[in-house]
Amino acid sequence: MTDIEDQRRLIRLQNEHLRVAVRPLGAELRSLQTADGAEWLWQGDAAWWAGRSPLLFPVVGRSRGNAVSINGRPYPMAPHGFARTVAFEVRSAAAARIEFALRAGEETHASYPFDFSLTVAYSLEGPCLSVEAELRNLGASPMPAQFGFHPGFNWPLPGAEGARHSIELGLVSSPPCYRLDAEKLLIREPEPSPFSAGRLTPKPVMFEKDAMIFLDGIGDEIAFVAKGARIDVKTKNLPHLGLWQRPGAPYLCIEPWRGTAPFADAARDLEGRNGAIVLPPEGVEVFSMKLTPARSR
Repeated sequence: MTDIEDQRRLIRLQNEHLRVAVRPLGAELRSLQTADGAEWLWQGDAAWWAGRSPLLFPVVGRSRGNAVSINGRPYPMAPHGFARTVAFEVRSAAAARIEFALRAGEETHASYPFDFSLTVAYSLEGPCLSVEAELRNLGASPMPAQFGFHPGFNWPLPGAEGARHSIELGLVSSPPCYRLDAEKLLIREPEPSPFSAGRLTPKPVMFEKDAMIFLDGIGDEIAFVAKGARIDVKTKNLPHLGLWQRPGAPYLCIEPWRGTAPFADAARDLEGRNGAIVLPPEGVEVFSMKLTPARSR
């Protein structure tokens, strides 16, 4: 088996409720099925979007000129960072839990000059898939970073073809919506909220101006709901949200983030980027997402 084949192989988890597949390349979730065989995760089609559920690190979103400034020096930075395209080590694999690890090295230092470890664990907890990411600063200087999840869900949800779908927040709120400019940087003046009392009915026309981004008022509970089906998303330490699809595509991305793309008029430094954390030496930050899909009659 070649290194590429090894990284693209699927590692599977299963219990009486869920069947899950994850690949070492990018430590990316590739399939989320309930016991009835229904697939909840978008299966990737390059005609629309080839991704399925990439991890976003050390930045979320695009950077001006595809570069960031760290300690006054420019570094190249791909959109959403590099974690989604690099090889993770399989640290452990069991029937109900897989753990992946990425450590800094020559490849990552080219765009992110810090020593770090990023550990990502997928585990089954009854009808729930838990994903926990632990970021650790292994260096001697403060380390700025952002992190995000980017799962795409089939739209319509399984068994809900023809039904109206909605996004429901655990908070009864109407957070303002931020948009991206032509360079994929945030426009500082928000639009009125598309939510009403914590509920949004998504429509393809809403995504003709790209993603809808929410900087506050989201809370830690989000549900994608239709008659007969729902998927609940519960998060920790991920206060920002992106909603995205290519207009008319059969998926919806519900993206919990810690950090976003910068405002168009902001400086390029990573430390000052929206929502960035700065880990001290030996500092640790944990981000988590729990997905619970369910069908009902």
